[in-house]
Amino acid sequence: MKRILSGILAAVTILCLCSTGFAAAQTPSAACQLVVNGQTLDCGKLPLAPYAEAGTVMVPLRLVGRALGYTVSWDEKTGAITIDDHYIQKATLFNHSAAAVFTGELKVIDMSREVTDAVPTAIHSGCTYVPLEFFREFFNDTAFVNGVITISPSTCELENTNPSAIGG
Repeated sequence: MKRILSGILAAVTILCLCSTGFAAAQTPSAACQLVVNGQTLDCGKLPLAPYAEAGTVMVPLRLVGRALGYTVSWDEKTGAITIDDHYIQKATLFNHSAAAVFTGELKVIDMSREVTDAVPTAIHSGCTYVPLEFFREFFNDTAFVNGVITISPSTCELENTNPSAIGG
């Protein structure tokens, strides 16, 4: 009986972890909405609306980054594109590269690492596009469901089930 319950629990866990991947398998169109932090963004001035490449949803880095309160900059000499949340980390990307180098800004925990995106960063008419999943590395929740792309800061609530443990 324990093996059956363990098997069912493992299957449910795998399905839960894969649910975002199933949602991202849809293809965005010019009619899709981009909602960041609860606000619908205007994609009308972009050279391309969010699009799909090799099964990955690509979103405009600067537009999304700014809506999340991040700074996005470009170094003309090196071609480096940097996005910085001014709190935990910043990332450096390059056109046509799937690598994203993260530099941690916390003094207690080193968040520095290199991440390989599913699809390389792409620049279209001066606008940088990154995979939707890139924003998960900045601790955001992402989804693409029924033509709506959503990106929002992850929230986690801790529930204290033992009030006496903190003097209450």
